[in-house]
Formats: sequence, structure tokens, C-alpha cells
Amino acid sequence: MKRFKFLIVGLSILLGASCKEWTEIESVNKAIDFDATNKTEEYYEALREWKKTPNLPQIFVWFDNWNGVSPTGENSLRGLPDSVTIASNWGGHPKFDLSLERKADMEYVQKVKGTKVVVTLFSENVGDDMPEDPIYNVGNSSDEAVVRPAIRKYAEAIYDAVIESGYDGFDWDYEPFFGGVWDAYLWKNVVQRRIFVEELGYWFGKGSQRTDRDGRKPAKPGLLYLIDGEIGVGNRMGKDWESQYVDYYVLQAYGSTTDVNRTSRVTGVVEDMSDHIAAGRITVEEVVRRTILTENFESYANSGGGFLGMSQFIYKANGVDQQIGGAGLYRSGFDYLPKGKGDYDGSPEYYFLRMGITNLYRIFNQRNTGLSN
Repeated sequence: MKRFKFLIVGLSILLGASCKEWTEIESVNKAIDFDATNKTEEYYEALREWKKTPNLPQIFVWFDNWNGVSPTGENSLRGLPDSVTIASNWGGHPKFDLSLERKADMEYVQKVKGTKVVVTLFSENVGDDMPEDPIYNVGNSSDEAVVRPAIRKYAEAIYDAVIESGYDGFDWDYEPFFGGVWDAYLWKNVVQRRIFVEELGYWFGKGSQRTDRDGRKPAKPGLLYLIDGEIGVGNRMGKDWESQYVDYYVLQAYGSTTDVNRTSRVTGVVEDMSDHIAAGRITVEEVVRRTILTENFESYANSGGGFLGMSQFIYKANGVDQQIGGAGLYRSGFDYLPKGKGDYDGSPEYYFLRMGITNLYRIFNQRNTGLSN
């Protein structure tokens, strides 16, 4: 996903809900006014609990063109299908100076639907998107004595901005080769990016509650930590990164329409994590469970690209038979209106997204409960 590219071109056990109801949850997502919804509080309570299911695959979307004014449609988080689990604020609008409408929209899906909302930053250089500070002026230095204090302060500043804005986590868009930015030192400098991943891990993800914080203040538990972009491909993640603490590795697997391509991409993530796997810090199965495949609907919204295949993908390599950790879309709003495909399950909105949701959770239920949909 290039920087501002658009400028350039269910488990049956939960609260009595049947397996069919949860794998086909999108059938009730009509273009309705959520301020006058006919859904019950029991429905939303069950939805929130279901999203807490251990090892539940994720439906992830990069959400742009966000204004939050209308409670339905492609411009509102409330207009997304209920089963979306993670939505990221991506696009040309403000990331932290949120309007009242955007804040209300975000709070609604967080509190009512249990949807996690994160923010995506490119963070190409130390200090990007944060208030200026002389300590950030490290350029392309690889001197850890110079770089470490600057990146440590930068990571904490990102955390503070996330907390103040009300997000549920942070997604680093890391593209040192395919991003085409020659002076993106935090992407390209191997010392800087290693330290950045480590420092972020004190605030976000599975390592944020470490007690040995070396003077860092306590972190809010449960904040998501995602890295997307060149994972298992391109310049890749460094094997010396503290990447075992990352919650999800989000692959821009755009145009991957065969299982061979998808297997290759996920194998690349396994290889990136091989030192951690060998040391017993994480298993191959867990790496796959944390890996999300995504499709580019800026280019493939009319056909669905490889998204439906991603939603059904099961990784079978390296002695593993493991369902993928999730599937998602870049610029999900392009799927809001039908593209000559008619309705899916009686509703035209988010045709491919809702079909992929049904695929993902049908397979999850079949593999984990032995039930069909």
C-alpha cells in the first residue's frame, strides 16, 4: 500500500446463538439507520462476546474517506458489516485530531459492536506525525547511543497519541523497498527499525505488560500491535526484531489468486520468524494464526481479486495444517456498492467483504467445533 496511493492514481456456545447465525451474521447487515436499529442489546452483547473467542480469525480493513457523519455507508465505521473485527484509520484525513463525528462513530463501534479501531502510520522517519522535537533529528544514524533515546521517545509519543484519541492499537505500514521512498530511514536503517519495533513492543501487543520497563510508565493493557507491508517479502522483517510480541502480521498480498502464491507469502513470514520459532518463543502454528492476508480493492473491487481465496485459505506447509489468521481489504469502501454482482444474501452492500466473512467463520467453526453452517 503506497503512501496516499489514492492521490496518485461463531460459535454456537455463545449466548445461545446458533452456528448458522454467526457464520451468516452479515445477512442482517442491511443499509439501515443504526441510530434506529432494530437489533437488540442481546444481539450486540453476543456479538461482543463472540469477538473475544480465543484464536478467532480476524476480518481487517483499512478504512479511508472517513467522516463519521452518516451512520451508514462507506464513510462511516458503523456502516461496516458487524463481523469486522479490526478497522484501521488510513487515509488523507487527520489521524489524531479527530472530529466530534469521527470520535462518536469510533466509540459506537467499539462499545456497541466490539470492533477494534487502530491507526495506521507510515513512520518513515523518527518523529513523523508527532509534534516536533530536536531529539528526533537523528537522520540516518546507526549509533545506538544517539538513536535509542530518540526512538524511545517517539514510540511513547505514538502511544500517548493513540490513548488520547481513543484507538485500540497501532499499525505500522512498513515498506522499505516497495514504498519507493529513498530517505525513509526508519524503514531502511537496520538499527533504527530494529529499535523501533522493540520500543513499540513496550506499549502495544503481547509484550506491553512486561514488568522490566527501565523507567517507562505503565502501559494500558490490550492495545493491538500490527505490522503490515514487507513481511516475508521485499526487505522483510529482521530476524533480530522483537516481533514475537506483534499481534498480527498483515500481508499486502495484493493479487494473490492461487494457494501457491498465498503459501509462499505465509512461508516468508514463517522464515522471518524462524529464530523465534527455534528458540521456542512462538510456534509455527501461532505465526500463521497471527498472519492476515489482504487484497487491494482500489484495484480489484470489481472482481474481488484474491480476497475470497484468502478468506478460505488454510496453510499446509512445514508440517502445519492451520487456518490463516484472517483476511482483509485495503480501502474497503470500494466494496460498499455492488459492482454488477447483484446482492449477496439479500443485500448489495459490501458484497465481497460479507462473502469473505462467511467463508472465514464457516471454516473456523468447522475446524474447531465439527459443525457446518
